[in-house]
Amino acid sequence: MKRVVILKSESESSDSYATLLRENNFDPIFVPTLGFGFKNLDTLKAKLGEPDNYGGIVFTSPRSVEACEQAIKGTNFDKKWKDLHNYCVGDVTHNLIHVVLDMNARGKQTGNANNLADYIFESLEGHRLQNPFLFPCGNLKQDTLQLKLLDYGYFMDPIEVYETAAHPDLEMNLRKALIDDKAEYLAFFSPSGVNFVNAILKKLEIRMSDFKLIAIGPSTRKSLESNDLTVFKTAEKPSVEYLVKALLDAA
Repeated sequence: MKRVVILKSESESSDSYATLLRENNFDPIFVPTLGFGFKNLDTLKAKLGEPDNYGGIVFTSPRSVEACEQAIKGTNFDKKWKDLHNYCVGDVTHNLIHVVLDMNARGKQTGNANNLADYIFESLEGHRLQNPFLFPCGNLKQDTLQLKLLDYGYFMDPIEVYETAAHPDLEMNLRKALIDDKAEYLAFFSPSGVNFVNAILKKLEIRMSDFKLIAIGPSTRKSLESNDLTVFKTAEKPSVEYLVKALLDAA
């Protein structure tokens, strides 16, 4: 089996990743890369209590859903949100919305912010919303989605509801994962993960150029390339199926 180090945040999807990767002759090692802390939950709670002021909610990460769960703890989630235009990226985020908030969101298959903006525009068929989208996000969010939606005539009300930092055990876990020199692939799931890992590997004097680098999504690829690193393959969407396809293409 070819060993691949999976550099992603911890989630319930790890088991499904491990199963499909092993079925395709890859030996995965999971290294939790990011840590999160919630903030501005009182402000978020107030906004969640005002669905009449919004056209819907846009979720771009599981943490944004979890922040809503924390914000409304002990109260009921206003059912009016279910009738609005709600969107998300990725299967994990989509499933969490359903379980935690008991509502649906469209766009999980889009894979990234650029595609999601196009999908929102197409799904609304040019209909102009009177109100903005509520956009719970993290401190490292990029402006791609907000700017492209603005070009389409849609507004967002962003609120930072979590801080992203390196996982507290990232250096220790990287040492363990790479110490025996058997890893062939490093798979990165976010631009922030690229930056945190790159800084630690430089400190450990481990060259990323010694591995085949797999980027999950165009933003992650761009982050690797901006660090003068060669991307071996890119998985266009954040799912294990697309990751396996990229690995098989790279093999």
